[in-house]
Order: sequence, then C-alpha cells, then structure tokens
Amino acid sequence: MKTADPRSRPRVVQLRCDPAYGSHPRAAAACAALIPAQGDPARVRARQEFCTRQYDPVRATATGVWNRRPIRYTQTFVNPCMMRNETGPVFYF
Repeated sequence: MKTADPRSRPRVVQLRCDPAYGSHPRAAAACAALIPAQGDPARVRARQEFCTRQYDPVRATATGVWNRRPIRYTQTFVNPCMMRNETGPVFYF
C-alpha cells in the first residue's frame, strides 16, 4: 500500500507454499524466498538492485501461519524498489 497517497488502496494476494499456489503472481518465487527464511519476510535475503532516493513510501504487511507458527509482518519502505531489495518476490505484486 502506498502510504503517501490517501486514495491508495491495499493490494492483497494469497500465498500458500508446499506446493506454491494462490493469487500471488509469483507464488513459486515468493515461496522459494520464504522457505530458507522460515516464513518470515524480515529474514528474506533478497538480491540488491540500484534504487533511486525517490520518496514514495509503501507499507508491506503479511499475516499468516508457517509450520503452525503465526506470522505477522509490517514494514514501511522509502519506495517500492527498497521494498523489493529487502523482501525479494514476497511483496512483488
């Protein structure tokens, strides 16, 4: 969700892993990133790309269950590029 725009609506997808499916457009890649992170988006190690310093804040939120353990994640990033750098394909939709 873009936080600087009051008209912004959250984009919501569903993701299930093992096997990867749901409404997430990159379900297999997102699951591949979450498996070594034990389902925690904060532990994902994504590839770094060059990002501009443009201020266009976005908030990423994930709630769910991973191996019977509840997951709650919320983080605000300076822009979408920085979000992808931190979370890889998990929030790339």
